[in-house]
Amino acid sequence: MVEDSFAEHEQLMQQRNRDWQLRLMVGLAVGLVGLGLALYAALALWRSDALDLPRALAGPLLYGVIAAVVLADLYLAQKEAVIQGLEQEAVKQKIEAELNRELALLDPVTEVYNRRYLRVLLKKELSRVQRYQTALSMMMVDITGFRRVNESLGHTGGDVVLRQIAYILRNQTRNSDIIVRFGGDEFLIVLPDTEDEGAYILVDRLKQGLADWSSRSGMTEFELRFAIGVARYAPERRLDEILELAEHRMVRDRQKEDAGERAKPPAPARAEGSPS
Repeated sequence: MVEDSFAEHEQLMQQRNRDWQLRLMVGLAVGLVGLGLALYAALALWRSDALDLPRALAGPLLYGVIAAVVLADLYLAQKEAVIQGLEQEAVKQKIEAELNRELALLDPVTEVYNRRYLRVLLKKELSRVQRYQTALSMMMVDITGFRRVNESLGHTGGDVVLRQIAYILRNQTRNSDIIVRFGGDEFLIVLPDTEDEGAYILVDRLKQGLADWSSRSGMTEFELRFAIGVARYAPERRLDEILELAEHRMVRDRQKEDAGERAKPPAPARAEGSPS
């Protein structure tokens, strides 16, 4: 639909160029006719006995040409207005198409990207990483205790809480970071240009942000916490392996949280190896 809008806009621009060419030709023709009439008038003044007929016709002919020019200009002006209206409609359709496309990629509850768009996003990011040799980390986030929210407040109340939690994620991350709702109460955060150290600094910020929000909102009774697993991109790993590693570490972090421990970065020697 967007491509159709571009094609239509291109056609309108071509039509507008043709109309301006026509207007230029009409103006040139009028100028030539006017020049000819002026020469006839000058010659008539010089030889009044020989050019009585052209001098008699000069006035009506000039008025006729002026009337034709005015009508042609009115026609072109009206056509220009029509073209402008069509251009505005084409731009409006393009904006609506982009908006609908964007909305189709967003989760309606949390207003972050949905999982359907995940492959496209990751393909773009991996292509950029491979081209510029930059770092890339992926963070799997699960909300522990969220089931109790649904049981107590219902799914409508749960959606409200989930929306607030998604806001916490957006508020703590950068504009370049990509947040995807991966499942019911799971999120995936793609972190461009981020090594392990930066990722785990974000882990602490996210957990503290959720704790602060729970305290302010009177949600402490539900004991909501983030369980987070981080995996760094490595060329020898498939994408599925990176996601599985992040999910594995998320499960481990949930177990540590239940045991009262804090998440720590994996040892450097094991960061690029098998799940730990």
